[in-house]
Amino acid sequence: MDNNQPPAKGLGLLIHDVSRLLRRRIDQQAQTIGLTSAQWRVLSSVARAEMRNDEPLNQAMLADQMDMEPITLSRLIDRMEQATLIERRPDPTDRRAHRLYLTENARPLVAKFRAVAGNCIGDAFTGVTDDEMDMVSEVLARVRTNLTGKSETVVTFAKNGHSTSEDRAPARAKSHAKQGIAT
Repeated sequence: MDNNQPPAKGLGLLIHDVSRLLRRRIDQQAQTIGLTSAQWRVLSSVARAEMRNDEPLNQAMLADQMDMEPITLSRLIDRMEQATLIERRPDPTDRRAHRLYLTENARPLVAKFRAVAGNCIGDAFTGVTDDEMDMVSEVLARVRTNLTGKSETVVTFAKNGHSTSEDRAPARAKSHAKQGIAT
């Protein structure tokens, strides 16, 4: 039996493992500010759409993004709405749907979470240069396009092409968290 696996399969497993480990680390840290994994993912997605000036998400779009069943997400949104973290507003183009918005109560929590996620990402990317980040980001964006059929702009991170991550990791991590890379 041949124990060698194709490089793409090994890379796929590595991507999955890194994603799982990073999410676990962020989950652990998010608990210190009172957020569950599902809650921070909802808040991050809604905040990211707002930050990018995208159309506010509806529940169906968010369920798809989170790879979650719509009814499960609906119950979560119900609880977050009762906790005054999320607000549902009628969709002006579809009377059956609601758009999701952050409440003023959620904004300080989102800011705290961004700092937590930024620190986790900074730790994870210690020893990785901006040029390496750019290369990996470009490759993964192409893979995502191949899988989804939707092309998105790739954010580059190198400022001068000569930086090391040791001294720039915390600043870069904050930038990544601000750009929504943490979620």
